[in-house]
Amino acid sequence: MEDSLPAAALGHFVMKVQNIEASHQFYAGLGLRALDTFPGLAIVELRGGTHLLLFQKDDDQSRILQNSHVGQRPEFGSEKLDLMIAGHTKAELDLYRTGLIDKGYSPSAIAERALYGHHYFTIQDPDGNGVSFYTSHCGDKPV
Repeated sequence: MEDSLPAAALGHFVMKVQNIEASHQFYAGLGLRALDTFPGLAIVELRGGTHLLLFQKDDDQSRILQNSHVGQRPEFGSEKLDLMIAGHTKAELDLYRTGLIDKGYSPSAIAERALYGHHYFTIQDPDGNGVSFYTSHCGDKPV
């Protein structure tokens, strides 16, 4: 099998937020790369180059944008982002989670059971949007 990058990648994911500065700091604190800020917009970058565009709600620029769609899992009704850490094991996810706690974040416990081979936990951003963190595709077998 050839080890090459896919032909396309997700370029931008848009979220409308109440407070640009608070959301920008929140996502940068999760380990996303803080890029630029503009009036009514902040940009952070995920591993792989996807940009998370944080638009100020009720701003003239963002009024034309659709509201963000809920994530993949209906039981996480507030989920907006489904992120994957570089680590493959539950221990690596726990280390990442502990680092967030050390920074003052309040993530949930790591779920008792893996989901399709992924260990995961959740957290809420300043707007109450759910963010899920999963282990990468290889590693521990489901519990």
